[in-house]
Amino acid sequence: MDKRPNPVALFRCAYLDLFVSTFRTLGQDVTSDLSEARLPLEWPKCRGEYAPALPAFAFVTAAAQRHGIEDFGFLAGARLKLTDFDVGVRGELDKAETLGDALNSYCALVGREQSYLLCHLSEHAGGEVRICATAAALEPGHALNQYSEWLLIMSLVAIVRHATTSDWHPSQIAFQSQPGLGESVWRAFPETRFAVAQGQTWITVSAETLSLPWPARKDTAEPQQVPAKPASYLWDFPTSLSLALRPYLADGYPSIELAAKLVGMSVRTLQRRLNQCHQSYSDVVKQLRFGIAAELLRNPDKTVLDTACEVGFSDPSHFSRAFRQMAGVSPREFRKQQLAA
Repeated sequence: MDKRPNPVALFRCAYLDLFVSTFRTLGQDVTSDLSEARLPLEWPKCRGEYAPALPAFAFVTAAAQRHGIEDFGFLAGARLKLTDFDVGVRGELDKAETLGDALNSYCALVGREQSYLLCHLSEHAGGEVRICATAAALEPGHALNQYSEWLLIMSLVAIVRHATTSDWHPSQIAFQSQPGLGESVWRAFPETRFAVAQGQTWITVSAETLSLPWPARKDTAEPQQVPAKPASYLWDFPTSLSLALRPYLADGYPSIELAAKLVGMSVRTLQRRLNQCHQSYSDVVKQLRFGIAAELLRNPDKTVLDTACEVGFSDPSHFSRAFRQMAGVSPREFRKQQLAA
């Protein structure tokens, strides 16, 4: 029996925005780097909560090297705040009573931030606890990238600092990759021991620190509910592929060649993975377009023409015909029914 294919590696678009804004803060124009990586040039305008991780990290790696920026992963990660987390993750952190509760909640939901990560707390010698992560859903040959690790590490540091002090630092930070550690890192973590080429990514925190009370966030307006979204390792391949394609719909029908490039495999392999899930590529795009169109048509501020354009149809009549095939009614009829409900 065929094993179900791993989901596509994704991370939240907010992190790509963070990388781009860090480059720009440092005075670097990365427009050509984004284009070469097949990433939208104006990402904040693109629909979609997630970005395909492989081209995103390829962009960061190439741009950091081309512009000669030392410690770029750390510099971007150091700008992370709790408010940058997924709304569902923030909602669960708000329920924590202790730092240990908060860290366990984050580990349980880390896949909402970077879909391929699994994270857990592990007791270690000397009264220390390691917060460890592995890449569970990356395709063979796709190693965990140092920029992905810095996002995770600085997210964990931000959580611990929320309950301790702004200058708290781990006694040890370990990477699966082999990043260069420059002056910015040593200045920020002067007493931290670093390890590279490890089997897991981790930071250490003292066991007694985990019992510290978890402070309420001042920016919390009201409790947030965790969205009805499965954990990363339960996402199926077609669903994660849809999330990777979503930001590209406004440019028209995304070709299967583009999709294969985004997920780091050949067209033939992509088709085989979808066949294992009893779907075709056209099925995935059709369902994705319909889902987004239905969502937009519920918004009274969006016209049918706006909706057609945002899901990649240049001809509104083609959009209406495709929508009717899926919904059984025209976009205007669907919109009228939804707004009347």
